[in-house]
Amino acid sequence: MNGKSNGKLGGVAPRTRLEILETAPVAQSILRLALPTMLGMAVQMLYNLTDTFFIGKTNNPLLVAGISIVSPIFFIIQGIGNMFAIGSASLISRQLGAKENESARRTSSVAFYSTLALGALITLLLLAFRSPLLQRIGTSADTLAPANDYLTVIAWFSLPMVINIAFAGQMRSEGATMQATISMAIGIIVNIFLDPLFILAMNMGAAGAAWATVIGHLCSLVYNLYYFTSGRSMLSIRPRDCKPSLLIYSETLKIGAPAALSQVVMSASMVLSNVVASGFGDALVAGIGVYMRVGGLCLSLLMGLTMGYQPFAGYQYGARTFKRLLSGLKVTTLYATVLSCLFALMFYIWGEQLIRVFIQDPDTVEAGSMLLRALVFAMPFVGLQLTLGTTFQALGQSVNAMIITLGRQCFFYIPLLYTLPRWFGVTGFAFAQPVADILTTLIAVLLGARLLGHIRAIMAEDERQRASV
Repeated sequence: MNGKSNGKLGGVAPRTRLEILETAPVAQSILRLALPTMLGMAVQMLYNLTDTFFIGKTNNPLLVAGISIVSPIFFIIQGIGNMFAIGSASLISRQLGAKENESARRTSSVAFYSTLALGALITLLLLAFRSPLLQRIGTSADTLAPANDYLTVIAWFSLPMVINIAFAGQMRSEGATMQATISMAIGIIVNIFLDPLFILAMNMGAAGAAWATVIGHLCSLVYNLYYFTSGRSMLSIRPRDCKPSLLIYSETLKIGAPAALSQVVMSASMVLSNVVASGFGDALVAGIGVYMRVGGLCLSLLMGLTMGYQPFAGYQYGARTFKRLLSGLKVTTLYATVLSCLFALMFYIWGEQLIRVFIQDPDTVEAGSMLLRALVFAMPFVGLQLTLGTTFQALGQSVNAMIITLGRQCFFYIPLLYTLPRWFGVTGFAFAQPVADILTTLIAVLLGARLLGHIRAIMAEDERQRASV
């Protein structure tokens, strides 16, 4: 253990966090784990929203489009961090549930130094291939300059971003969701302060947005390092605890690699989306950028809910408390579905007003509003899809997790992206993602039914063994 085992941060001791997982009422446990994570995910999304908001105040759709074009690369950076953030979090939660605390500390240390190495590699690759990359991700002659300004700064400082994402996953794995939220809140507060200074007052444009983002991440990194080195965590980032093993990497990558691959595929689909959209004009590309921020904030809240549920599910599976696991699944599904329907209603009623918060350009507003209206049809199903996908991740069922995470983008969205616009023009483009979400949810439900049958069979076997003793 790092230092004192009874240390506190934010009034929550490690023992208290385990009590939330072990004995607290299920609905209360899910809320206590999920609410800080939802806030944290919203804060993380605010990094991008803040940049778009202040760039939008210039009322220059080309600057908005330039940042939007770089967004897929941002998702790749997040994917690298999520490889060990999600993969190690799943393994650590199961290890803690099985009372294998020393193994959990080893896993966290191995994950940290592996993330450090991967972050350094991605930085070198982005710097080496920045120019040819920009030429292939949907830039036009007018959007190339702002896209290059933004990507150059992000590339130089991608390492702290990757490490922060991995840190957040490890905090959530031990139930320290509030600490993960505090970390991200520090970054966004710095970002909100610096964006108007750099973008508007100093007229730095896209580069100013990038500098505000990376400085915010650096401040978050300082807090994260303090948390993991001050004895307030059950986990470790000490070099002496970094003892790689085949088991740690196989179990971590079994869940983390599909999650990272999903981010890469999402990035690829975003690039293809920008390329297809550019055929309809730069206004649609800019509209996609604003739409993704608005829709992404709502999606982030849903992801925060399910990510808060993930350590709960993994812990119960490791502890073989399956009734508690099934109760958590039902509660999270209910919460996520209600939240999804509320977002759909919000998009239907206030879609145009939400887009106008960020930019007043009429063509961009029309494009973004159209995309939000199309999303209304799929939004009620997204919560169920995310809950089931997170359950598979938490339980270490990598194949099912991969089918759901890749299905949304790779199996359905990309084919629809190239077929629907040919048949229905820009309307077909707008409905490609909603149709993909509905189809993916159907697949998730079929896989979820099999999972429930499997868990009930294990419960029956455990009951027979207890009866025979």
